[in-house]
Amino acid sequence: MEGIGMQIDRASLKYTVKERMRGHYGTLFGITLLPLIILAVILMIVQFVVAYEITGSRILSFNFVSVSGPSGQTNLFLSGRWWSVVLSDLVATSASLGLLSWWRHPDSKQSIASRAVAGFSPQYFPGLILIFLITEVLLNIPMNLGDTGLWWSLAKLVWFVVYIVIQLGIAPVFFVYMDLCDAGQGGIASIGRAFQLSWQLMAGFKGAYFVLWLSLLGWLLLCALVFPLLWVVPYMQTIFVAYYEALRQVKPDLIPTVA
Repeated sequence: MEGIGMQIDRASLKYTVKERMRGHYGTLFGITLLPLIILAVILMIVQFVVAYEITGSRILSFNFVSVSGPSGQTNLFLSGRWWSVVLSDLVATSASLGLLSWWRHPDSKQSIASRAVAGFSPQYFPGLILIFLITEVLLNIPMNLGDTGLWWSLAKLVWFVVYIVIQLGIAPVFFVYMDLCDAGQGGIASIGRAFQLSWQLMAGFKGAYFVLWLSLLGWLLLCALVFPLLWVVPYMQTIFVAYYEALRQVKPDLIPTVA
């Protein structure tokens, strides 16, 4: 990739991404955003039906779908809102694999639809769902447990810092697992190796990746205006794909080569 060298310069990375996106926005929209829009519509329909069956009224909010514990506190992991976030993250993760495929083979005849749901293919899904449960659910449990005092709050703060470091170190784990599968080294048994290779790939780059995230905060704030969201989501996801490819160039012998 021209402009992306050993140091993975952020400005060059972003320039390369914008150039690659030029003339392909429809494809990128179909891969990254369309699945989320379809999911949102499905969730709204389900929410409407469930609300009507439970209350007899047309409530358009996920707040009503919740389970309370003995103290009356809502159980986050059983709430409709939590499930909507988890499903959205899962769909976005699946789409990111299709986006990586597009980045490598933009002229391929593979359909937008198949790329949008790439992670749900039998080749990737068993491992992807287990990795997702570890990274997006299991690691988040301590942060979502109820507060029981000052010491527990401090413990959660410490865990938050540890959590950030862990997430930075395993950021490309889904891409790594995809490449292992494509190289014939996938399967459930390779999940541990995917985490190990991801951590090794990010060694020396976690700080730079964190700064890259911070540099995108302005775009995330613009998403509050809704319309920029239509461009920002494909842009950000493509940046993370490009960063992974740049990391592979920096450490070419670490991840199995994929044609």
